[in-house]
Amino acid sequence: MRPRLTKTRSLTRLSAGLALCLSVAACGTVLLNQTGSLTRYDRLKTSDEATTTARLYADQTALARTRTVRIIPTAFPESISGPAITAKQRKLVANAADRALCYELSLRYDVVSGRDADLTVRAAVTRVELTGLPGAGATIAASGAITIASQLGVGFADAVGRIPVPRVPIGLGSLTVEAEALDRRHEQRAAMIWGGAANSFTSQPRFSPISDAYDLAGEFGQDFGFYLATGQDPFKAPLTLPTYDRLRITVLGEAPLDPDCEAFGRAPGVDGILGDYIGLPPEFGDKGASPRIN
Repeated sequence: MRPRLTKTRSLTRLSAGLALCLSVAACGTVLLNQTGSLTRYDRLKTSDEATTTARLYADQTALARTRTVRIIPTAFPESISGPAITAKQRKLVANAADRALCYELSLRYDVVSGRDADLTVRAAVTRVELTGLPGAGATIAASGAITIASQLGVGFADAVGRIPVPRVPIGLGSLTVEAEALDRRHEQRAAMIWGGAANSFTSQPRFSPISDAYDLAGEFGQDFGFYLATGQDPFKAPLTLPTYDRLRITVLGEAPLDPDCEAFGRAPGVDGILGDYIGLPPEFGDKGASPRIN
């Protein structure tokens, strides 16, 4: 039996608005470009929050009668990123979007592969600003230095673990994605242009040019998947604490609810948590998609 869908969003970005209020300059640049990857744009309506902007459309009647969905792996061509990152890194970012998308869709629909579905979901990265390594590295180093000093008692209160510090507001990454869901007749039934940016207060710095794009891709997947599964604007839906299933699948890396979501691999789990803790690149813990869709 498929788990009952909770029509509220997980509490993953509660402080994003506060971060923006603290410093508008401490965010990456969000830009919703229109590249022609969608079948139509004329029905999209703007929705936004503190650090994310989107244009949305959904045919609620079509979504209500949908039973099966198929996910085409997200496109992220070199022409968008430039040669600064590798093909493997682009695939990792794209797959982070697909994995999050598949989890959200599996809460309501049967995710299928290799056969026709009521809806086919496809997405494409259309713009990216990579993470600046000097800024991310400076933040990681500062956090580590403060943590060591605190544990040695050099002018700081006693602390356990790594002490977070605001990121240096230089080289903060951003991401724009266009996505849509098409029915069997290739008619658009839902669409989203999504733009998000890292900020100095809630975004995890890692020593990797894809650090922010990787995290933002997961946020896009969650937002678009939630929109398709509930029909609700993901930026206006009420927040809630994450469920046990969400934590064990999206954080601890356990088996997904729908077996077809295994195609996009599992969340990094403990390896990813440890890697984040010391600022290692996302590829340290994330093994990416299964070989059959790479």
